[in-house]
Amino acid sequence: MPTLHKMRFGAALFILAAAISTGTSLSAAVGRAASQNQTVVTFKADETIPAEIRRAAFLFVWETIRDKYFDPTYGGKDWNEIKARYEPRVGEAETSEAFHSLLRQMVEELGRSHLAIIAPHQRPGGTAANSKVQMAPEGLSVGLVEGRVLLAAIKPDTPAWNAGLRPGYVVVSVGDAVLPTTEEIRASSLRAATAARLALAGEPSSMAVLTVLDENDREKTVSVPRTAAFQKSANLGRSKFEYRRIRPRVGYLWFDGWAFDLKPKLEAALKDLWDTDGLIIDCRQNHGGVNPGVDYLSSALCPEPGILAIETSREGDRREWRHEGSGPNAYRGRVVILVDGGSGSASEVFAAAMQETGRARIAGESSFGGVLNSTQAVLPTGGILQYPHSDMRTGKGNSIEGRGVIPDIPVSLSRGDLLQSRDTVIERAVSAILSGS
Repeated sequence: MPTLHKMRFGAALFILAAAISTGTSLSAAVGRAASQNQTVVTFKADETIPAEIRRAAFLFVWETIRDKYFDPTYGGKDWNEIKARYEPRVGEAETSEAFHSLLRQMVEELGRSHLAIIAPHQRPGGTAANSKVQMAPEGLSVGLVEGRVLLAAIKPDTPAWNAGLRPGYVVVSVGDAVLPTTEEIRASSLRAATAARLALAGEPSSMAVLTVLDENDREKTVSVPRTAAFQKSANLGRSKFEYRRIRPRVGYLWFDGWAFDLKPKLEAALKDLWDTDGLIIDCRQNHGGVNPGVDYLSSALCPEPGILAIETSREGDRREWRHEGSGPNAYRGRVVILVDGGSGSASEVFAAAMQETGRARIAGESSFGGVLNSTQAVLPTGGILQYPHSDMRTGKGNSIEGRGVIPDIPVSLSRGDLLQSRDTVIERAVSAILSGS
């Protein structure tokens, strides 16, 4: 997989968890200097980082954002004042966990997407000393509904199903893991959803102890073995993909991320669904990815070429992310795209472009609102700084960052829906396609 700075700008649209390339040699940075392929010392969570390395890493983060951050006004924040508050605390944050948490707090004061600190022990594909294999209960997933963490889906004939767990049950606790609060869910559903998923992960062959509220709000505790590989984020090399006909004349597409292998899967699915009157594209909880699939699907749906997004650099340089269009070979049916608070980055660019041009209607809940174009740099600690270097807006100049894509057909799942195994968002999308509304 190429590093982000070698991709054309559309391919760099990643939500944090999917943004880090694995197995790729990156430039190491010490202070403001960086030398290609230099070896970087990494630290475990509880290891002490020498003071001089902490100092160099702190300055590197602060100066990189000072010089390369997409917004030279920092959204009205005083970046010098922020430095003055955090710099004295570098001496006290001695362990890797404490130090990278401090850096994370500092950059998060800017309040933008694609701006984050990854500690060495949190890096995907890290060294054997820092990485851990994690597992999760088979066929069980959680979601955020009505401000709470609920069991969203459970595959029949799995240990979770056989233990009596069902979709719609409220998750009270998972062992000692910290679940997101209602306030945290409202503040950032994407981050809260990630935290909820992480609660299911643990050591191989360990037991996940779940306390839930059943359909009658009775509390019960069950233990479920962790036997399935846990994947923190979508695999940008290989997407999970499904398609089917919900009705004889209504097609449905779902994929977990815009991965590099998505285009041929989309081609095969569209060929099979070409005779349908309408198509539902489910981008709920799709955090983003790389651009080839976005380019292809946009072109397949649109006869005319168009602009997916406009990138504007710190210096004011403007570039267009375009799709080609398919002329008379474009899919002619109606299109409804599903989004929610977990739809981010490339999913938002795609949905916003199709909505703005009138090619598709959007159903569900407002998306995450994180589309800034970002890159990454390795810190002297072996951690990673991800920062946005360009703004990203729709073809008509409308902002998605911090706002999200607003649905034409607002509809939210309820706990009652899950308990009845209903997806009312899909139902409304089908109705819109069949009625032409």
